Amino acid sequence: MNKNILYVGGFSLPDKNAAAHRVMANGLLFAKSGYNVYYIDVKTDEVISDDFLENEFEGFKYYVKSQQYPKNKKEWFSYITNISFVKKSIDLNFKPDIIVVYNYPAISLLRLIPYCKNNNIKLIADVTEWYLPQGNLLFKIVKGLDSYLRMRFLHKRLNGIIVISKFLENYYKDYNLVFLPPLINKKSKKWQKSDIIDTDKLNLIYVGDASHGNKDKLDIIINSLNRIKDYVQDFKFIIVGSTKSQYIKVFGDESLPPISDDYLVFLERQPHEKVIEKIKNADYTIFLRSDNLSNRAGFPTKFVESLACGTPVITNSSSNISDFLVDSETGFLLPSIKNHQLDASLKIILNKSKAHILEMKYKSREFNSFHYEEYFQDFNFFINNIN
Repeated sequence: MNKNILYVGGFSLPDKNAAAHRVMANGLLFAKSGYNVYYIDVKTDEVISDDFLENEFEGFKYYVKSQQYPKNKKEWFSYITNISFVKKSIDLNFKPDIIVVYNYPAISLLRLIPYCKNNNIKLIADVTEWYLPQGNLLFKIVKGLDSYLRMRFLHKRLNGIIVISKFLENYYKDYNLVFLPPLINKKSKKWQKSDIIDTDKLNLIYVGDASHGNKDKLDIIINSLNRIKDYVQDFKFIIVGSTKSQYIKVFGDESLPPISDDYLVFLERQPHEKVIEKIKNADYTIFLRSDNLSNRAGFPTKFVESLACGTPVITNSSSNISDFLVDSETGFLLPSIKNHQLDASLKIILNKSKAHILEMKYKSREFNSFHYEEYFQDFNFFINNIN
């Protein structure tokens, strides 16, 4: 008889955010290991059911119950400190053998630990970030304390830890863990090969909303492209997930060069499958990240999805991307994001021939290191040895 696992966290299924893609792919591993997979996600626009509803997405059968996304300070406080919704969901429906918490708030996790112990439920953390708090002083204190407690103390008290990066694998090396980068199911229809479209202009793409653009140094990319535009072949830079006004709101009125409309295209947020098609049709995905704790601990989903689409990536070294990117074959690893060095590197890359780019696209689409089945042996050993 199959066992049950319950995945809980701030994701919106089946594919509304990067967190959803993460936990759905991990759910495939649990299912392959013989588990029924249940989720409690968060929704902003749906009626909450008392029962777990059966769903199927891209051939994966799972059960989901949605928690209402917090709308005010009172609801947020309850969300980060209260586990009554989880307990009630279990009491009304089934008993899980394992609960997996995705980047779960510290106070809620502190309450969940004794609950699981008293009910003979194994508790695992899926850790994909080390949050660096931003905003006003009070918010920084609250978020900073939450992150400190989770990362340094609470995760170490659990039965197991799933980590997204080699940095976190090294940090938790003395505990029961498994390394799972962002994974995909390459057998899914959306990742299947399609005709490679040749265009007159070089097409670069960035996917993410304006706030992510701050993390991904979108302004630095745009300014560098503006400085080198007369020294490279004609290009178009497509930004998917942010309108021009949203970008200006984040980076300021003077953030866009005067003639940026000649080569910049801003597209608002779109369904995931449409985004995937746009990535497939691009010559390169590009993003840059600073070397900080948050980026070392995480792993960019956009990197994984780009290679799955057969689109090489231009980026700098962050997390353990260098373990996967083959320079000049599946993309280019920039040595620096400082102005002059960045400009010099991009001049070389953006003048590569179409034949070279085509060769990289074919090599990228054959890259299988993020297919979930590649990690099944390690995962199955981990899940069968949690204590």
